[in-house]
Amino acid sequence: MAARAVRERLAHDLSQWLADGLVSTDTYQLLRQRYGAAESGLANAIRSLAVAGALILFFGLLGIVAALSGSKPVAAFLLTGAGVGVTVAGIRLAMDKLGRYTLSSGVVLMLGVITAALGIGVALDSAGLSGTKLVFAAGAILVVPVGILAYWFRNTLLLIISLLGLFHWVGSWSSMFGRSTYVLAVQDPRWMSLAALAAVVVGIYHERSWRDKTGRFFQAWETVGLIYLNVSMLILTVDADPAWGRASFWIALWLIAGIAQIVAGARLHNPLLTGFGVTAFAVNVYTRYYETFWNRLPAGAFFLLGGLALFAAGLAFEIILRRSQQRAA
Repeated sequence: MAARAVRERLAHDLSQWLADGLVSTDTYQLLRQRYGAAESGLANAIRSLAVAGALILFFGLLGIVAALSGSKPVAAFLLTGAGVGVTVAGIRLAMDKLGRYTLSSGVVLMLGVITAALGIGVALDSAGLSGTKLVFAAGAILVVPVGILAYWFRNTLLLIISLLGLFHWVGSWSSMFGRSTYVLAVQDPRWMSLAALAAVVVGIYHERSWRDKTGRFFQAWETVGLIYLNVSMLILTVDADPAWGRASFWIALWLIAGIAQIVAGARLHNPLLTGFGVTAFAVNVYTRYYETFWNRLPAGAFFLLGGLALFAAGLAFEIILRRSQQRAA
């Protein structure tokens, strides 16, 4: 099957050939159907919006029926059944030999998986599980199948959902850690940072060895991994349990991790790693600056000195980066 760029170019050329009389109307229609060139970007977007709207309406009707019944098992059955059915429909669309539903199948598949996951969650809740136990059980059931579907159909959105579920599953092994961390489920930031580092390594491996097979999957692995890595390190530097070691150790470790991200991004020519590294370094330094000087300096002097320091650090990094690029060239 021709790639999307080829099909889009073919759609444009076919219209020109028909207008110039180089091909007949029958040949024009046949070629458009054979190579999947009938779908322009705007048509795909409109169709996807229509599909998403119809599915959301359908799920809303299921919710109304479940609410009227007043039964969690009924709601779980309806959501799970609908999710499985929509997922199967998305798989059938994705397996179209002419590749006519590339975008629509991804949307349908993603909505089906989310709906099935909600149904399983309601079923587990009705069985008496709640809180972290529910998250752990749902993750054990869903993470692997969703990941397989993501790789099978090269669906980046499904991969992101699977990775978020994986990290929530890793984070549900113990009670919630601290305040305002429940959204990311970072309960033990030490284990979470190791899992996140492993995800970043997998992303780099995808980028260097599997990019032709998996496309932009490496960006999903690296982005989610770097977010959880740096959030975990931030928690360890700000509100770490004394049993985990001194805060100064985690501060130094995060500083090293930030610099390592910058260096790795420069060597691999990966702006994603570089951006996260610069952000981690800046947040680490600013947090230490805030803890030390916020109550000791007037607000104006605090921001003035902090801005000058960040500007100087940015200039120094820019000079170092340019010199390293010149030496590499």
